[in-house]
Amino acid sequence: MLNLISAPLSLPRAHLDPIISSQDMLAVISLAIRRPLCNEVIAILMDDEQRGIGLLSFDEPATPASLIHQLIGLCSTTAITSSVVIVSVRPSELWKADDQSQLIFMRQQFTNAGITMREWIVVSKGAVRLVQS
Repeated sequence: MLNLISAPLSLPRAHLDPIISSQDMLAVISLAIRRPLCNEVIAILMDDEQRGIGLLSFDEPATPASLIHQLIGLCSTTAITSSVVIVSVRPSELWKADDQSQLIFMRQQFTNAGITMREWIVVSKGAVRLVQS
């Protein structure tokens, strides 16, 4: 599915258009996702009006905690980052046993830093999943 995605027809413009829907999020993610799919984490940084202000890509970290702390540090370098969307790309694994506990951990860490974690999306070959509590 995502291996075949081409450039989106409608893409929220950075600093101008709010990223509202899941389709908006996936359109922005499609700009950063590597092909063929490989293990990575992508973050969309947004301002108070949900406009995109940054798009970051990371290799899969040794621990989720190290990535979250690094990401919070990067968000803190810009005074206008108020929310994020996290995307985990897992080519062969849509579900992990500890996803729920990781979601709780990530939300708490972002909340402690004064940043709202809007969504956590997992992308795998042929599937996209929204991780919810």
